[in-house]
Amino acid sequence: AGSSQAADDPGMQQLVDELRQLSEKSRRERAADRWLQQALEDLVARYDWPWRHELVFDDFSDGDYTRNPRWEVRAGRFWVVPDRGLRSRAEVSASPAGEGAQREKPRIGQIIIGALLEEALRDDKGSPAATQEIPGEPAEILLRQAISNAFAISTEFSLETPDGPGRFALSLLQSGATQYGYRLRVQTGSQGFIELERIRGGRSAVVDSAPLKRDIGDGALHQLGWRQRPDGQVVVELDGEPLFKVRDKAFRDPYQELILSHWSGDLTLRSLRVDGTP
Repeated sequence: AGSSQAADDPGMQQLVDELRQLSEKSRRERAADRWLQQALEDLVARYDWPWRHELVFDDFSDGDYTRNPRWEVRAGRFWVVPDRGLRSRAEVSASPAGEGAQREKPRIGQIIIGALLEEALRDDKGSPAATQEIPGEPAEILLRQAISNAFAISTEFSLETPDGPGRFALSLLQSGATQYGYRLRVQTGSQGFIELERIRGGRSAVVDSAPLKRDIGDGALHQLGWRQRPDGQVVVELDGEPLFKVRDKAFRDPYQELILSHWSGDLTLRSLRVDGTP
C-alpha cells in the first residue's frame, strides 16, 4: 500500500527520494550503525516507486486490440467485448477418438510409481509443482514494446473455469527468437498457484511460487501485480495481497515483447498497464 501511495503522491515520492539520497550518503560515509542503515533502506524500499514512466496502458475501450497499442495474435482467437475487455476462450484438448483403446492398460507397478511421482512433485506447501501441465497449445497474443529491465505490471482479469483448472501467463522476453526473460503463470482450481519462471534459451526454471488460498477461476474480476525493482527484488501480488517476494537479477537488458498466453477457461483481460524506469 505504501508504494502505491508514493506513486499517486508526488510530494511523498520527493520525500522518499531525499531519504534515498540520505541513505546512500550514510552508507558511503559509514555515518550510521548497521541497524539504522538497514532501517533507512527498508523505509525507502517500502515507499519508493521507481517506475515513473508509463510504457503501456490498454483497457480496450476503443474496441480494437490492433492499434494504440497494437497486439498481434500468434495462436488461437482473441476479441474485444465492449465494456469488458479482451476475451479468449480455450478448452483443454481431449484425446482423439480411439486413442485410449490403442494404449496398453497400465500395470500395477506403473500405477504405484505414478502415484509416488505425483506425491514427490508437490512442494512443501502442498501446492502442485511447476511440472504440472495442462495439455494443448495455448492461445497467444503479443505486444512488441520496449520495457525497461525494472518494471511494474498491473492487470485486471477474470477467468471462468467451470470444467477444471484454468491457466494463463504473462511473459516478458528480451527476444522472441532466443527466448530470454520471465514468465508469470497463474493456475486456478482447488490446487491453484502462481509461479514465476526464468527463461533461458527457451528452457524455464521456477524462481518462486505460491499456492492460492481460494479458487480464482470464479469469473470475478481480480487484480494481478508483478513488479521488479532496479535491485532485482520481485514482488507478486493478487488483489493487493503479496504472494511472494524474491530477488533475481538474471537479466540486465530491457525487454522487447510482452506475451499473453492462455491454455484453458474463459479469460477476460479488463486492463493492462506497464510502468518502467528511465
